[in-house]
Amino acid sequence: MSSEFEQQESGVSRGVFLRRGAVGGLALVGSGGILASVAGPAFASPSVTGSDIATIQAAYTAESLAVYVYTAAITNHKKFGLANLDYFTAARADEVAHKEFLGKALGSKTPTGLKFQIPAMYLKSGKTVLELGRALETAFIAAYLGAVKPFSSTDLKEVAAQVAANEASHFSFFDAALGGHAVTPALPKSASIPATLKALKPFLA
Repeated sequence: MSSEFEQQESGVSRGVFLRRGAVGGLALVGSGGILASVAGPAFASPSVTGSDIATIQAAYTAESLAVYVYTAAITNHKKFGLANLDYFTAARADEVAHKEFLGKALGSKTPTGLKFQIPAMYLKSGKTVLELGRALETAFIAAYLGAVKPFSSTDLKEVAAQVAANEASHFSFFDAALGGHAVTPALPKSASIPATLKALKPFLA
């Protein structure tokens, strides 16, 4: 695996991530406007539980991974012959906004010391990089949908559902670039936190 695709952040270890993530559904909270108008008040609510906080910590870790992957794609787009750099730039900006908001919401409870890696199987060509993007976005959509039920806050449930729709547009880009129809299933599957963590585990160094 190329060292240029490895990154250390301020973060929890993989073991801590897995323990915290197992508490509830993994919600990767959505775009800046939604976060500001819906999730902000929800985080301040006394009804937010310890399980919610643990789920949001897992979300911060996953958003950090998303930022890392998009950054790697942008940095190495010439090496892998990736077109549509504007898409990768815009998508990365969304993920950075998600991560920054979640960090502010968590405050002192923000995970630190995170370390990521991209499995070598995804570093063979531009096609495999696109396959990586599609695989992650598929997992994220399922995770957002799976987060709706376990959240205690109605506002957070709504955000999780809205973001699932947003992430579907990211999936569509990768699917189309790989020759697909750029359309998600009529009723996308949801995933439990164990299933989501299993999908993300190879990326946690």
